[in-house]
Amino acid sequence: MGPYSESGRDRSPVDDRDAVRTPDRTGDRLVGRRLRLGDEVALAEVYDRFSAVVFGIAARVTGDRAAAEDVTQGVFVQVWEQADRFDADRGSLRAWITTIAHRRAVDWVRREVAHRRLPPGPDPVDQPSAEDEVVRRQVTERVQAAVEKLPVPQRTMVLLTYYQGCTLIEAAAALGIPEGTAKSRMRSALLRLNTSLVAEGLVSR
Repeated sequence: MGPYSESGRDRSPVDDRDAVRTPDRTGDRLVGRRLRLGDEVALAEVYDRFSAVVFGIAARVTGDRAAAEDVTQGVFVQVWEQADRFDADRGSLRAWITTIAHRRAVDWVRREVAHRRLPPGPDPVDQPSAEDEVVRRQVTERVQAAVEKLPVPQRTMVLLTYYQGCTLIEAAAALGIPEGTAKSRMRSALLRLNTSLVAEGLVSR
C-alpha cells in the first residue's frame, strides 16, 4: 500500500512511482514547514509545481474539465489549510498532494453518481418563498462583502473571472500582467475568500 493510502481503491498510481523517484525528502520537509507557517509564496511554488499533475488526475477521474478545475482549486485550499498533516517521513510532497487530488476527484464522481440515482422530486414551485429569497439575498450580500474586502489586485481578478466570465489568460491580457501573476493573485484571492466565508459560516472547512 502506497504512502498516505488508506485502501487500494484510494491509491493513485502516481504515488508509488514518486516514492521511488524521490527518496530524499529534505526539500519537501522544508516546503511543508513553510506551508505550516503560513508562507503564501510556498503555496504559490507548490501550485506551480503540481497544479498540472493535479489537474490531470482530476480530469482523468472525473472526465469533466470544469469539475477538474474545481477539484484542483479544492486540493490546494486543502493543502494550505491542512499543511500540518503532511509528514515527509511517510511520503513525498507530490505523493501527498496527488493522493488528495485522487480522493477529491473520486468523491466528486461518487456525488455525481448518487445525484443521478436520486428519484425525481416534486415539481418545483414557480416562485421561491419570501424566506428563501431573503436568505439568498443575505448570502449574496455577504459573499459580495467578502469580495470587496480583498486587496484591489485580487478583487479585480475575481471580478474579471467570476463576474465577467474571463479566463485567467484573458484577465491577464486585460490587465497587462503575466499569466503567472494572474494565477498567483487568483490563488491568494480564493484562499482569502475561503477563510472569510468559513468565518461567516457560509462554507465548511
